[in-house]
Amino acid sequence: MRGFAFSRGSPRAILLVVTLAIFTDMLVYGLVVPILPRYATTLGASQAAIGLLFGSYAVALLVATPFWGILSDRVGRRGPMLWGLIGLAIATLLFAFARSFPELVIARLLQGVSAAATWTAGLALLADYFPPATRGKMMGIALTGMAVGTLIGPSFGGLLFEWGGYRLPFLVAASLAILDGVARAWFLVDPPHVADKRPVLFNLLRERSVLGTNLVVMLGAAIPSLLEPTLPLHLQEHLSASPGIIGVLFGVPTLAYGISAPVFGALSDRLGRVRLMVVGLVAMALALPLVALPRSMPMEVGALLLLGGTVSLVLTPTLPELADAVDRRGGGAYGAAYAVYTAAYSFGMMTGPVAGGLLAGAFGLPVALVISGLAVLLCIPVLITIAHNRTVIRKVTSSP
Repeated sequence: MRGFAFSRGSPRAILLVVTLAIFTDMLVYGLVVPILPRYATTLGASQAAIGLLFGSYAVALLVATPFWGILSDRVGRRGPMLWGLIGLAIATLLFAFARSFPELVIARLLQGVSAAATWTAGLALLADYFPPATRGKMMGIALTGMAVGTLIGPSFGGLLFEWGGYRLPFLVAASLAILDGVARAWFLVDPPHVADKRPVLFNLLRERSVLGTNLVVMLGAAIPSLLEPTLPLHLQEHLSASPGIIGVLFGVPTLAYGISAPVFGALSDRLGRVRLMVVGLVAMALALPLVALPRSMPMEVGALLLLGGTVSLVLTPTLPELADAVDRRGGGAYGAAYAVYTAAYSFGMMTGPVAGGLLAGAFGLPVALVISGLAVLLCIPVLITIAHNRTVIRKVTSSP
């Protein structure tokens, strides 16, 4: 690995730029939450149409990730990182100057396509620059950018909206994107070994370890998102929580995630990725039903903090685990691996709210969360199989 000095193309610079890129992406993602529904309503959009508008982000993310993953393995990471940033800036300006609902949908779709480029190429860059011994720690640090952006995005957007109207939040976000673009253009340098032209995406999908890890990713994305349509009503009914308080409570798991991700990433380097994922799945399954039990605000905050930490324990080791899977195949195709990761995450984001709404409508939220926790536990045998297969592979490849 290169020296850890802060200079163009150094590992420290790469870590900073990828963290900043993820932060910018999630800041803009969260920034629209308090603004877009109101503006879309003024354009004549129904509640169902607004739901489709928000869901279009995940659809674009899911569809675009294979393209960016394959492209980044073929042409390098720097180009997709820059193109993703340009797309994000254009999408942000489209939001600001949209005059019709279809224009908002186009902006949201472009935002999802741009996010696919940033996440896929950015995570692949970290895998390129950091060895397995420190990969988990560095990816955990990068994930703090996601947590901070998600945490401050909605409040940042709401404040700017109150100060300067609808366009100001997007113009400020576009300015931040330009600064992010300068950092990407100056500091990003493709490592020399990136230029894998092999058709590895479908080969990766045939590996049990990759499929199992991405099943964990889907669960880790679905569990928090299934609370989005269900928990607000529960909090309003049982804790008399106002919309503002509910918004703050939804930031609590994100805060726990951001604080714990570097710690769990470093632990995965020392204790093993799959072991931490197994512990995380058990902890998340047990923590999830607790969210519906508290009858006081401090207890609810504690339950959400615990849930956020367990989601971090589940998801953080999956990032270096996928890079390790690529290394076992000879290395290089990290873009394809993180394309699969991003697709799995977006699929979890799409299915979580649907499953949560159906289960809560049929059984009530407490029972729905117990059922969801049991579904999480069903993933553990898959991970045990992964660990066994990895041990067998190591023995075979290390034998003379």
